[in-house]
Amino acid sequence: MEFLPALVLALWLSFLAATCVGLVQGNAAAKHLVRMKAKWLAALVYLARARDRAWSLREVQDAAEVDLKDPALRTKTVVFIRHGESAWNEMFNRGFGLGFPVRVALGYVAEVYRMTFGDSVFIDSPLSTTGEKQAEDLRAFLESQSAPGGAKMFLSPSALAKSVSIAKQVHAGGDGSVIVSSNLRRAMATAAIALKARIVNDNEKVFVLSSLQEMSRNVDTISLSSPRSVQACLGGSLVDVDTMQIFEPRMNYGNKKSSMKSLERIQVFAQWLLEQEQPKFIVCGHSLYFRTFFQVYLPKQLDHVCKRRKIANAGVVAFELAQDSKGRCCVLPQTITPVYLGFAK
Repeated sequence: MEFLPALVLALWLSFLAATCVGLVQGNAAAKHLVRMKAKWLAALVYLARARDRAWSLREVQDAAEVDLKDPALRTKTVVFIRHGESAWNEMFNRGFGLGFPVRVALGYVAEVYRMTFGDSVFIDSPLSTTGEKQAEDLRAFLESQSAPGGAKMFLSPSALAKSVSIAKQVHAGGDGSVIVSSNLRRAMATAAIALKARIVNDNEKVFVLSSLQEMSRNVDTISLSSPRSVQACLGGSLVDVDTMQIFEPRMNYGNKKSSMKSLERIQVFAQWLLEQEQPKFIVCGHSLYFRTFFQVYLPKQLDHVCKRRKIANAGVVAFELAQDSKGRCCVLPQTITPVYLGFAK
């Protein structure tokens, strides 16, 4: 937290500059600015007080205890899609060389400008230009796997067949699968870009779940949406997208509370998923959340790459989630299938 005073000072200067810009632009900009100041205050309070990761895997029941021979065992197919690179990732995750201060300075300039429109590049950080391209590349990959003779991945025949089958289902839909996303714009935008074919062709809705909100105290994990609503602007090239036409927000219960632990959201999501009638779920979300999900629902003694590494930006990994009659849950290790890009190195 030693960086907090510097961050607060920089933000105060940003507010001052944005106020000057807002006064020049008029009443609408001033109103947006007031709203964004309140959002920033709430984000900073969360940053200081968050208990999102104040828990240990020792608190979690070992998934190895699940009775896989239970005649009442039920399973769901889950496909994790990590969002493309965000503007926050672009600024802070590309190393701390000579380009770092330049990226951050440009980010603050953009923040001053976007705040007068009720938007932000830090809070609920949207996709970067690179992130949008990654989502478009995923869409192209899914389309290619659905085309005759399109499979060109270097996998064993059985793994290839399974991966291609999953890719076709993700792309085309019509198999009883449901698309869900976290309530953060980078995940929502990745879904809108990568799964555009089924969303447009079938007029399919993407369900927004607040239980998928990323686990971190950073301000980029705070959503700009209100409860049971969605953000009007996804940012980047998607600024003109009608979000209410694409997203269904009734399961977006608003931002995570500072007292809430991320484990609670993970357990709520897993239970919700297993209670649904549909057999398959396409889940657009976040790296830390997904990695922790695997850590929680894989046997503790099992060493697997998904426990150690994040899914790559715009990467796709599928698996089966099982629950026995006692309510115990487990990711079935043998079903974990990297479909696209897999895990980051």
